[in-house]
Amino acid sequence: MKAALLHRIKDIRLEEIEKPAFAPDEVLVRIKSVGVCGSDVTYFVQGHIGNQIVTAPHILGHECSGEIVETGSEVRGIERGARVAIEPGIPCGRCPSCRKGYYNICPEGRFLGTPPVPGAYREYISYPTDFIFPLPSGIGYDEGAMIEPLAVAVHAVDLGNVQNGDSVAILGAGSIGLLTLQCAISAGAAFSLTTDLIPERLRLAKKYGADVVINAGKEKVIPRIKEKTEGQGVDIVFDAAGEAETFQQSIHIVRPGGTVVLIGICREDMVSLDFQTARRKELVIKNVRRFRHTYKRAISLVAKGKIEVKSLITHRFDLPRLPEAFELVEGRRDGVIKAVIEI
Repeated sequence: MKAALLHRIKDIRLEEIEKPAFAPDEVLVRIKSVGVCGSDVTYFVQGHIGNQIVTAPHILGHECSGEIVETGSEVRGIERGARVAIEPGIPCGRCPSCRKGYYNICPEGRFLGTPPVPGAYREYISYPTDFIFPLPSGIGYDEGAMIEPLAVAVHAVDLGNVQNGDSVAILGAGSIGLLTLQCAISAGAAFSLTTDLIPERLRLAKKYGADVVINAGKEKVIPRIKEKTEGQGVDIVFDAAGEAETFQQSIHIVRPGGTVVLIGICREDMVSLDFQTARRKELVIKNVRRFRHTYKRAISLVAKGKIEVKSLITHRFDLPRLPEAFELVEGRRDGVIKAVIEI
């Protein structure tokens, strides 16, 4: 089968590798669509995320959907030809975190595309059925690949505990930010603001229901949000940009007693915090680590038309053009929001 392997920084090669075997409790999936995630691009341009380092030729990719082409002898309830989304994390199921239901922070968990676990930029993958989710007839493969980032957004809004009438700010209007905006509104947020540097993204934020959009390259974010909230700040901030600057903005634009939810992955390992402001406000600061128990809900939200994912897909590439897709996303060119690799 064909696979795209990252050999070193900005060096991806399309190669022929052996098709994977599958266990009795697994299925073999023909990958159809894989979304380009910011973490993929970080590995592409830096070779690592924190202490997770690419040390050998490695397959990236984890936002994926496909068709089941073979089933193991012990597999029941799912047949060949089924169209599915793949939840990309496989926890150990035995550690204290897993036993308490927090399988997303399992220290022994394996996650597609995170070294050394090979990811989804390949034609076939074998996978346990516990993390395979059938797609309703109205959801295509590209939309199926969007279930993974939507699952992140659903989890983030869960952590933020959005209630009816809350005000929210979403910093960063990439795919995760725009999905978080939609989820927050669906959960009952009555007033929402969104910031970004790219006009096309802000136009989509307005389309999805943002009351106020702010171009952070042309306006001062903190004074503008204070102005729009009568000096109080918002109830909940979702930082989907993952920048040191937006982290600091979060502290200043949330109201006293409010909540800051950090979604984006900052490329810097150490980031300063305005501790005194955070302390005086008695803020709750939460970090998002992927997701847990949200895949079925995410699929249902799309199937019922409550969350729109299709219009977030702005660019499509085939597998040989994966480096081009990465370069596009890294440079945030051509109004890109979500690039998808169709295999």
